[in-house]
Amino acid sequence: MSERPAITTLLCAISQGDGAAQSQLYDLVYDELKRIARGVIRSSSGSMTMKPSTLVHEAYLKIAGSQGQELNDSNHFYSLLARAMRQVTLDVGRARATVKHGVGMQQVDLTEGLPEQDQSIDNLLAIDQALQRLEKVDAELAELVELHFFGGLPFVEIARLRGVNERTIRRHWDSARMFLLDQLPDLD
Repeated sequence: MSERPAITTLLCAISQGDGAAQSQLYDLVYDELKRIARGVIRSSSGSMTMKPSTLVHEAYLKIAGSQGQELNDSNHFYSLLARAMRQVTLDVGRARATVKHGVGMQQVDLTEGLPEQDQSIDNLLAIDQALQRLEKVDAELAELVELHFFGGLPFVEIARLRGVNERTIRRHWDSARMFLLDQLPDLD
């Protein structure tokens, strides 16, 4: 992505108090962020009914509203954005799991008997807890999972962000995946 140096330049301008730079940054990355959000929503297997633009706005507001947090470069920006998308996704899942939204009630599904494709909030919360454990063991691997799974970035892009080759990222992905599968034996 050729806009990476421009993102870093705009982030520097924002940190120096340039209000127009924040609007320029949003305009520059909006289409890419929507593409990433579509991937996040698609990977939720229908359990998330939010529109991509809403997910982008919510995640962007989370990172733009965090006072005192400086964004160093495009890598840092996308890392925080992936984490914000993860948090928004979990918040939506938790909200749907409340009594107000019918938790505990018997659900009747017109597709009963078909292979289940929905990812329940319990699975999403279990994944989040496993990811938190991975973060304690290896923060870099946890960030990789966030960037790829929640941020929707392809391995080649993550490799470019981290300054390593794609094979290294794939090897790290395999390690992270094995750790998570070990933590989540019921979700194979």
